Amino acid sequence: MGVDVYLSWNGMTKEDKEKQYTGFDCTCGKFGYLRGAFSDHVGLDAIRILFGKYYASSSQKPIIFDFKYIEKNLAKLEKGLFIKRKKDFYDDGKKSEIQSYRDFVALAKKKRDEGKKVMVAIR
Repeated sequence: MGVDVYLSWNGMTKEDKEKQYTGFDCTCGKFGYLRGAFSDHVGLDAIRILFGKYYASSSQKPIIFDFKYIEKNLAKLEKGLFIKRKKDFYDDGKKSEIQSYRDFVALAKKKRDEGKKVMVAIR
C-alpha cells in the first residue's frame, strides 16, 4: 500500500501513460510517476512535503501543477529531508529516489515549456 503520484499533460500519448506503469518503482520520476509506500515512511514524508496542500486535500482528480509552489517545496526537500534522511532513500548509484523527485519536476517544466497544461493526480 502507498501513495502514487501521476503527472499528466494535454496531448499525452498512450506511450507516455504506459511508461508510468512501473510496478511501483520509486525511481521513475522521469516518466511522471512518484511512489511513497506506507512501509517506507520517508517516501511518504517526501511526497507530503513536495505536494503539501495538494496532498492534504487529495481527491484523486488531477489538479493544475503549481510550479512556484512545487519548486519551493522541492528546494525544502533538497535542504532538509533529502540531506537528513538520504540513507533512508533508495539510491544505488544507478537509480535514485531523490533524483526521481528532481526528474519529476523537470519533466513537468519541460511539458510546460512545450506549451502543455500540466496536471498532477495523487492517489
